[in-house]
Amino acid sequence: MSSSFPVRMARGDEKGAAVMTNRASRIWVAICGITGVVMLTVHFVFPAGVPGDNAPSAVITQFMLRHHAALLATAWLQGFGPLLYVLFALGLVYMAGGMTRFWGWLTMLSSAVILTLSLIDAAFTVAAAQAVASGHAATAAVSIDLIDGPANDAIGRMFLIAPPLLLPTGAALLGSRLLPRPFAWAAVAFGAISVVLGLAALFSAAAFSAAIVLIVAQNLWVLAAALFLLARGASASEARAVAVQAL
Repeated sequence: MSSSFPVRMARGDEKGAAVMTNRASRIWVAICGITGVVMLTVHFVFPAGVPGDNAPSAVITQFMLRHHAALLATAWLQGFGPLLYVLFALGLVYMAGGMTRFWGWLTMLSSAVILTLSLIDAAFTVAAAQAVASGHAATAAVSIDLIDGPANDAIGRMFLIAPPLLLPTGAALLGSRLLPRPFAWAAVAFGAISVVLGLAALFSAAAFSAAIVLIVAQNLWVLAAALFLLARGASASEARAVAVQAL
């Protein structure tokens, strides 16, 4: 038996372990993306029939009293859903090898801003629900104005002004083969549109309403990218290639 055979076996084991680690990373990152999108989608539609901030105060009060528990639950979704969402973006940048580069740093900055705004949004949701239940009408009115539209929703408009998460994520992906190049360019495009829409939404109610279309498109991008990662993670072709090299 050749003396180099044990060395080749050891190297094969190292490569096999690296492949398994990469596969596990892709799967976990994909799960974060899918779960984050699901949580945020539920947050937007639960509870259903939320009255606008221009509705009579009696209507808003009755709705919040009737859905007190649901509002607290949706605040929790708003707090944790974005965490998984940004973990997905950070995971992509990390696996693309861009975490220590400019676009990686910008992705981390965007993630921090988004998480901060999400927690502020969740805090005002809790404040509104608890204030209504406790009879603090002034606190409830201010909280609702800050998180509900179409007239105000200042926090919602801040999300559009915040540094777009997908722009640096897509830019980092352009330099790797983690995802097909159309994914990277689409992410960059979504980020650029977000910047323009954020400015327009400050002056136009129609532009602010159009933001929901952008949100849906971005969520679909995350789901598609996550499913692609899952498909690659479940593939056994890399493991077979390593096994052949190890022999």
